[in-house]
Order: sequence, then structure tokens, then C-alpha cells
Amino acid sequence: MFHRPLLTLALLSATSLAVVAQNETPLLRDETASIKKKLVAAFDAVGQPPEGYSKERENFNLPTEAYKVQSSGLFSATHCSAERTYGSEKKTKQSATDIQKEYQKKFAEAQAKGDVQTLTKLAQEMQQKAGQMQVKAMEAQKEPIRITVQFNANPSATIDPDAVVFEKTGVIALKTMDDGTDEKGKVTVYVDPVALKDTKQLSKVEMKLPPKGTSAKIAIFNAVVEFHGPISAIEPWAKKLDTGKILAQIDGKY
Repeated sequence: MFHRPLLTLALLSATSLAVVAQNETPLLRDETASIKKKLVAAFDAVGQPPEGYSKERENFNLPTEAYKVQSSGLFSATHCSAERTYGSEKKTKQSATDIQKEYQKKFAEAQAKGDVQTLTKLAQEMQQKAGQMQVKAMEAQKEPIRITVQFNANPSATIDPDAVVFEKTGVIALKTMDDGTDEKGKVTVYVDPVALKDTKQLSKVEMKLPPKGTSAKIAIFNAVVEFHGPISAIEPWAKKLDTGKILAQIDGKY
């Protein structure tokens, strides 16, 4: 004998899954590639990292499906994102590797000549260099910087006048500090040619997506670029962001 509430729940779940399946449309490889190209272009707009930093990790969160709004039959705006981490570790390791290769070559030449005196001298030099490199590595160690790019997000944020880093037509950047510190935080750059057309008149950021959907599966309506890390490094870096290049990735029409 069936238990009616459980049977009802099972039927509802099956119905919900069927509706989702009907509204789900796989993206083509070319469509996913187009999205990734836009994310890469956004990172190009970020430009080169501050002195002493280099790119260490990168990750892309690419969509594989588009979903339809049941009431209109149009596609919901497809969300996608990517992340890069910058630090000093990779650069320090590269310097150590370069020195090691240099001495390996000198050792090989001295061994080929049977020059024991030079071999002893090189061993002492290399030990000294290793100690110096360790000290430099500790002195050069930098707090990592993480940058995220999102397309088709719908964030909302109060605009504190003292937190505005910069603003222009279609763009506003806001700074927030991590709790309990005056050194670390984030700078969030909001890019939306419609919602942020006149930032001087706004008291909050409210980026929206077309509620009825869009006819294009991979249309981009807005972007959010976040810089996380030491404020002394990320604030001047964020100010160099090529916002025109970010705006160029936005092709969705309301």
C-alpha cells in the first residue's frame, strides 16, 4: 500500500525534472569557445600584475547548457566565470632554477677538466647563493592576489561615496575591507551599460538581467571583475583596468 504524501512528492519531483529537461538546451562547442574567448579578453583588460607578481593559477567555469524561461520560451542569461591567482612563489622558483642551471653547467665544465680547486670553489659559491636566495625569497614573499571575472551576474551593493575607487559611464568600482584589517580587502568593478549608465545618480548597484529572457543563448549583459588581496596593490591595479575592453564583451540587448 502506497503512502500518499510520499507518492505525491515523488510525482512532483519527477514532473519538476521533466520540466527542467524540456527547458535545457546543450551548448555547442563553438558557443562555449566564444564564452571562454570573452573571459580571456576580460583578463587581457586587467593587464599586467604589480611588480613582483606573476600568474600562478587559472580556472574557467564554463557553462554546458542554456535554460529557457518557461513563460516566454526565451533563454535565461547564461552565467559564466573565471579566476586567476597571482603571487611571488612562481617567480622565486624560476630564479632558483636559473641559478641551478648556471652552476650545473659550470660544474660540468670543471669536472671535464678535472679541476678540483674550481669544483670546491663552485660548491662554496652555490651554497652561499642558496642562502642568499632563501633570504630574498622570504623578503619577496607577497600576499596572493586573486582576480575573478563573472558574466551575467545580478549583484546588488550599496554605493558608499567613500568606497568609490572610480566611476565612468557604465562602470563603477567599489572598495571593501576585510573584517579586522586595514590592509586586505577587495575592489569590485561593476560593468553594465544599462543599469550603470549614470552612476552619479545612483545610491546602489543593482544589475539586472532580462526577466523574460533573451533569444541568444550566450548573450552577455553585464560583467563583474573582483580584485582580492592587499589594498595597496589591488587598488592601483584596478584603476588601470581597460573598462572599454570589458564593455566590448557585452553584446546582450534588453
